[in-house]
Amino acid sequence: MSCGGGRETAATARPPSGDVVALADAVPAKAASSSGPIVATYDVVYDASAGRLVIEATASAGSGGSFAVDRGAEPYVRELVAFDARGPQGRGERRGASFEVPACARAACRIRYTFALRDAARALDDLDLASEEGAILEAPPSAWLLAPAGQDRTARVRVRVKTPPGSRFATGLYPSADEPGAWDVSLDDLVRAPYSAFGPLRGRVLDVGGAKVELALAPGKLTVSDEEIASWTTTTGAALAGYLGRFPLPRALVLVVPGTGPWVGVGRTLAGGGGSIFMRLGDAATTRHLSEDWVMVHEMIHLAFPSVAREHDWAEEGLATYLEPIVRARAGLVTPEAAWAGLVAGLPQGLPRAGDRGLDRTPTWGRTYWGGALFWLLADVGLRRATGNAKGLEHAIRGLVDAGATNATRRDLDDALAIADGAVGVSVLVPLHRAMGTSPHPVDLAALFADLGVVTSGTTVRFDDGAPSAAIRRAITAR
Repeated sequence: MSCGGGRETAATARPPSGDVVALADAVPAKAASSSGPIVATYDVVYDASAGRLVIEATASAGSGGSFAVDRGAEPYVRELVAFDARGPQGRGERRGASFEVPACARAACRIRYTFALRDAARALDDLDLASEEGAILEAPPSAWLLAPAGQDRTARVRVRVKTPPGSRFATGLYPSADEPGAWDVSLDDLVRAPYSAFGPLRGRVLDVGGAKVELALAPGKLTVSDEEIASWTTTTGAALAGYLGRFPLPRALVLVVPGTGPWVGVGRTLAGGGGSIFMRLGDAATTRHLSEDWVMVHEMIHLAFPSVAREHDWAEEGLATYLEPIVRARAGLVTPEAAWAGLVAGLPQGLPRAGDRGLDRTPTWGRTYWGGALFWLLADVGLRRATGNAKGLEHAIRGLVDAGATNATRRDLDDALAIADGAVGVSVLVPLHRAMGTSPHPVDLAALFADLGVVTSGTTVRFDDGAPSAAIRRAITAR
């Protein structure tokens, strides 16, 4: 997990088990990440043979002559110069984590540099910075755009990309609302900008729950066809849209890269000024593995909740862990019994142990994923009790999506919870965070499941419809 907001789902929530791809004409203008002024424009050319980016940028006055990329990517920024119509007007120098260009200190200026993308990908091997994935190179724009350091963080930068024949550029950034073929992102969002890739990608645009989801496929041998991957993506997205009433973002990128083995492998989400999901699909995975997959829906759920401070990672990961089986049960992809069986098996791992200081202060694996899931189960049940079972967690999360508080944005956790409470019209989530955030708050899971009418025998689950809160349990997983 990176400071840019990457979310990894591999042996985490569960044990191991020549053109541009763009959507500028298909995405509403409101998808733009910010309405601030454009303070820098980047023209990026992908040199496929050298595995590098050649970038020219025009920056307005106010940068202070200081520019920066993601921490760790600095060694791959090379040949930085300021120039005008007469030619080079001075070189830029790296000073620690920033690059100083004296010619840009007091006035608008133009700079030119290269980014050694392939070198970075091989040396760093980090999806949130740069990674070589077979024939493609993946790196979020925050790794290769030298962003002006002296500007207001609500200001935007604009990116244009050209690729040679046989190569494409795919990105989860929202397209510009007023320049076709360009992407705009605020400086604040750029620090966790979505996954982006260069190379011989196959691409198509899918209509998913009212949204446009770009499916970008890296070359490599797979057992399943492109159509079957597209169907898997659409079915998963439709399941989430069924729960929320619509897909959480107006557009998103799903980047699928071949791996090895008969399974769906790593899943990661990165969103800021847009949204993207990275999926590694085993070369021996079949349509059965796709139909049984839980990783894609886990990652898509991340898109529906804002990025929050690191001490609240449990809120993001816990929501995806709790809702994954619920969303699939609602869509008929698994039975309600199977959904509850997964929660019965997993939730004990989220209970506080000796020395626990609450969800905000105990960042263990169990408390982050399953402790977070327990929070959201209690929230779901609490919301339903407070509304006479008329509304539940889906209405709270819909309120966040309707307010634009998705993973493409950053929010204070309590502000997000207050928005969600307000959408339902009761106060449940904010008080629950007060109770669980900074104190252990033990929960009697056996009593909770008995009250909901979830009866276990070994690994088998059956339902007791005479239990006091059986109607709440039914409503949670009802199709």
